Amino acid sequence: MPRKHHDYPYVEVGSTGITDQELTDMVTDMVSQNPQYDAKHTGTMDLLCQQTNVDIEYSDVPNEILLEKPLDSRAVIWLPKKGKIRQDRLAAATGIGHWLIHVPPTQKKHPNCGMQALYQPTDPAASQEAYRFALTLLMPEAEFKSLWYEGRAKLVADTMNVPTLSVYDRAKMLRIDQDENHSEDASSMQFVDPLGILGPKKQATVSNSLQ
Repeated sequence: MPRKHHDYPYVEVGSTGITDQELTDMVTDMVSQNPQYDAKHTGTMDLLCQQTNVDIEYSDVPNEILLEKPLDSRAVIWLPKKGKIRQDRLAAATGIGHWLIHVPPTQKKHPNCGMQALYQPTDPAASQEAYRFALTLLMPEAEFKSLWYEGRAKLVADTMNVPTLSVYDRAKMLRIDQDENHSEDASSMQFVDPLGILGPKKQATVSNSLQ
């Protein structure tokens, strides 16, 4: 079972301050370069991981590592052996987010170190950025809004094959059913966080306005 390494130098990936618009642009660009990926595809994320040069492996629990990039081999996203497909899709998409957003700048700063993104990170800021990437990738805005207004969270979750709690987080990102005069910076949003990767200060209960 993969755990944090202590036998070679490694660093946790760091946050970049990426905005929601930049995340949307990144997802759009990635999907355009991977025409075999369809946002409506609701199976495993294996194909997209292959297309972005990152492997998926499965581990017994406890598993501390979400994404690992050793010094001398390919990057790996670690998922639980007996995980549920909806959680696996969200975790894999979050791992891809770390791979694209955080590994390049961290590698530049620490060229002689392996890199890891942990399920329980020291600083949850990078995890939140990768999680927002995953929400953007798995629940494109136009399709999300159409499903949301037709059948709310359950229809979105069932159609897009994602955890129901993550649907509420995507709604929060898109500021659906929120006061138009209320502006909340993405980095300070209180997400439900079904993967439990953002730390207790970043978790929140579902707002009544979203239920």
